[in-house]
Amino acid sequence: MKRFIISAIGLFVAIMASATDLWEGSHAVEWDNTLNISADKFADMKVGQKIVLEFSVTKEDIIELHSDGLMLPGTRYGHRLYNDNTSVEIFVTQGMLDKLRDTGMEVCGSGFTLTKAWYGDGKEDVMQGTVWTGYFWMDEWTTLELAKTAFDGVDWTRYKAIRFYSEAGRTDYVINVKTSWDETGHIADAATMTMTDEYAELNIENINMDERLASTDRLMIQCNKENGAPFNFTSVTLVAKDGGTTAIGTVVADKVDGDCWNLSGSKVSPLSRGIVVKNGKKYLRK
Repeated sequence: MKRFIISAIGLFVAIMASATDLWEGSHAVEWDNTLNISADKFADMKVGQKIVLEFSVTKEDIIELHSDGLMLPGTRYGHRLYNDNTSVEIFVTQGMLDKLRDTGMEVCGSGFTLTKAWYGDGKEDVMQGTVWTGYFWMDEWTTLELAKTAFDGVDWTRYKAIRFYSEAGRTDYVINVKTSWDETGHIADAATMTMTDEYAELNIENINMDERLASTDRLMIQCNKENGAPFNFTSVTLVAKDGGTTAIGTVVADKVDGDCWNLSGSKVSPLSRGIVVKNGKKYLRK
């Protein structure tokens, strides 16, 4: 028993050591009383890590994260807090990280008291081209409303598709991709998308995405679990025309010798599958 307790304490210390504080105190957030965290606080943050916001008081209302007056890329609209919420997690994409390092973060909303903000370990191997990542529970007609700022600066001519990754493990669920709730906002559904057990893929080669996003502030991914179990959506990723979700120039290799890192900057085994970086060059091991 003593050995178990010591191991558990060691694990707890390791987890705590991986966390970096952004802010701590007591701030009753309202739309006219937001909390600002400066850009320098995010200097050491990496893609795939998670930002955690902790609360002491919450009411049923909305929380939004902004940067330079706009929605922070990689976050979502309609993030509702409930009375039993004690924290929320936001996973870092490259677009989000670039914005945080440039202009910092503003916590906006109403009806909650923020007590702490920190970041630490999250997801490993977030794919190049990922514009949102996290865990969003899809049940009966649930909608992930992704802020349009996730696509700021995207050259759509470089991409052929958008993949909506999930843990569904099946293809018999309903999915609708929209920019508004009326019929003119409908972009695609399961009948017009490629459905696999891993993702739903929207081919955008004949869709003018700049035009479709011009008059909206969000991209909506609506799902209904149908007869299966509910599931998490885990990422929205752009697929490059060269055939992959990786950056152009990534080399496909069976083996990569020597010291390697993942896209988040953590050292990994040369035998790791997925994308690894060696001497500034990306390799894809399948």
